[in-house]
Amino acid sequence: LTYEDEPIISAFHSMSSGTTESAENAWGAPVAYLIPVDSGYDTSAPKYFEESSYQKDILREKLTAAFPQANLGEDASGWIKVTSVSESGTVLAADVGGITVSGADIRTALALRSASFEVKYAGDNIIFATKGYGHGVGMSQYGANSMAAAGSSWQDILTHYYPGCSIDEV
Repeated sequence: LTYEDEPIISAFHSMSSGTTESAENAWGAPVAYLIPVDSGYDTSAPKYFEESSYQKDILREKLTAAFPQANLGEDASGWIKVTSVSESGTVLAADVGGITVSGADIRTALALRSASFEVKYAGDNIIFATKGYGHGVGMSQYGANSMAAAGSSWQDILTHYYPGCSIDEV
């Protein structure tokens, strides 16, 4: 598999939020063939949608450990405010106690399944509703398997997830 006669650096993840993510949004540098593509099969995957709930005190502890500069007041509903989301649904930026962090940083700090999440508040519980699993870049393992089960060839799957690439004859 090549892109403009250069071997590709592939990326795999378990399942996207329904559309894969760009390398630029996930890792900060664009890669021509690692761009968003439809991966709708992922939305029917087991555990596609998951919720993780944190009690206020536990969330404060985790956020303070990950972001010591954050100023977390008494009202937990103001602790995390999503400020930017990609077209694929990945949280690109959020305000955490007055500092800007990435969705990937929050994902790591809270051990979330993905950086495609929404924050909900229920009393002293803060709920993170995630979609997909992993960084979301490149070929979705679940989506590729579902495409194959539906009759797509391996060539069709590769060219779907890595647009603009060509398959070299061996």
